[in-house]
Amino acid sequence: MVQAIKRDEMFIEPEGIHVETHQPERRSRKPPLLLVHGALTGSWLWSNFATYFAERGWEAHALNLRGHFTSDLADLASTRMADYASDIGVAVRHIGRAPVIIGWGIGALTGLLYAQANPVLGLVLLAPSPPADALPRRPDEHELRAVPPVYDAEWWGWTAPMDRLREWMPDMTDEELSKMQELLAGARESGSARRERMIGVSIDTHRITAPTLVIGAGLDDVIHPSEARRTADMLNATYEYFPGASHFGLVMGSDSWPQVAGSVMGWLEERRPTMAATRAGAASR
Repeated sequence: MVQAIKRDEMFIEPEGIHVETHQPERRSRKPPLLLVHGALTGSWLWSNFATYFAERGWEAHALNLRGHFTSDLADLASTRMADYASDIGVAVRHIGRAPVIIGWGIGALTGLLYAQANPVLGLVLLAPSPPADALPRRPDEHELRAVPPVYDAEWWGWTAPMDRLREWMPDMTDEELSKMQELLAGARESGSARRERMIGVSIDTHRITAPTLVIGAGLDDVIHPSEARRTADMLNATYEYFPGASHFGLVMGSDSWPQVAGSVMGWLEERRPTMAATRAGAASR
């Protein structure tokens, strides 16, 4: 049943982290969802997802990492992946209890970094940047030097002509592609964090105990579905594959995101009793 929802936002001080919340008007006992965006993006990426889950009784908090969208400015040239994981900690402090983390791209890898040192109730990793043990190859020095200290959407290639974008992301409409480009304008990303990911960010899988779902996209030109599958195998996670989805289409494309969101919700509902037991056990300690 679709429920009425309410929206709220919070600047968390002193860190200056901005979180947008969509939640059902009637209080829910379902675990909170923390949505973590990827490179160059922000909470806007999750507009469809957050609304979808809130209308179905899930409290959804969309985080803006430091230096992204409406969070405070940051020195992105020196920002590391561990800094982004710390931003998740700030958001969790605001939520007040362990969440299910849903991450996309580098947001998924950031969620893994956080989860190996902190309690979470579940992990949903959409087209995740692969950890070190799932990388297909290591870069050479020339490739690493080619990454600027701070890069933008043009450097990344996401400001291409519309016909090229249609070719890359056929599951998104022209309106959705235009919105994506508009919101990417002026966005900046950390080159230091990118070089870390290229070299390989190590994850101690023995410390990841929460149930995990990994989703790969067949038309993804950023994270190949074979990389997503390697990440799932590394984590002993459930793996789902959407052959007609692109990287952005997984969360924004009208031809893809409803299927992905429905699948994620089904996975969450199946595991909700286990999550409730985990939460109750943690509260009693």
